[in-house]
Amino acid sequence: MSHRIACFTLFDITQTGVLNRAKPSNDENLQDWLYKRSTQANLDTIIQVISLRTQPDIIVSPKKIEIRFDEFSNFGVQYKQIKNELYPCWTFDFEVHYPSVFDDEITELGYLYKDCDGIPMIKTGTEYSKLSTMLDTTTDLKNIHFIKY
Repeated sequence: MSHRIACFTLFDITQTGVLNRAKPSNDENLQDWLYKRSTQANLDTIIQVISLRTQPDIIVSPKKIEIRFDEFSNFGVQYKQIKNELYPCWTFDFEVHYPSVFDDEITELGYLYKDCDGIPMIKTGTEYSKLSTMLDTTTDLKNIHFIKY
């Protein structure tokens, strides 16, 4: 039996399929390629962290949504809502066969959060401007959140 988990992050994890680390050909825009490579690398990083304990099946590709920090309160308390401002957030769902691999006997997904904390990420300029350069799971600066369905 599979169990679905949703991942939400403030980092741009747009799936672009740009996997090659070699610089693009002369006719390709370097900035465009760098953006696509960086967002794909961010997604790959999160999937690799998840894969430390289980083999995830990605069932929904990442998509960008817009949130309000005062309504989606699962991110750090340092992220303050400014009037009617909307903030970018990326989300995808994945399935695992044994979600208990993430259970640290404190919370169901405790090890998943511990594995994510402090992992370097790439800022692309499309994310929330006050975001750090690493995944953070602390109460103040939490920028990745998981929900088990």
